[in-house]
Amino acid sequence: MPECTVENLLLQFKKDFYTKLGFIHAEAQQIPDPTLSTLTEEELKVLESVWVELSVWQHNQSQ
Repeated sequence: MPECTVENLLLQFKKDFYTKLGFIHAEAQQIPDPTLSTLTEEELKVLESVWVELSVWQHNQSQ
């Protein structure tokens, strides 16, 4: 798989992660999300990383 495609796929997985959390929607409307406010920035990054790893694994399994 070309590197550009891999980068695009990873970016899409990250976007999907924040969409699933409703983070983008909440940020756009400036409504604080009580679930996200309990997570530290580091915890959020760890969750993002795990989500991306899972998404890559699922993508590879489907091919």
